[in-house]
Amino acid sequence: MNKKCEENSNITCDAKNCIYHTTDCGCTAESIKVSNKNACSCTETCCATFELKNSAVNGI
Repeated sequence: MNKKCEENSNITCDAKNCIYHTTDCGCTAESIKVSNKNACSCTETCCATFELKNSAVNGI
């Protein structure tokens, strides 16, 4: 698990169900890892730092 910290204003995130997502599309993860070393386009990558919020599991 990554550590939460202040929002990194250089990262924009649309993953509303991630524990690191902020309401203004920011990210509070201490660092991020983007996976798929063989990607040839942005659609072939994913944020390996993503962690599902408890509220998303509970449908809140």
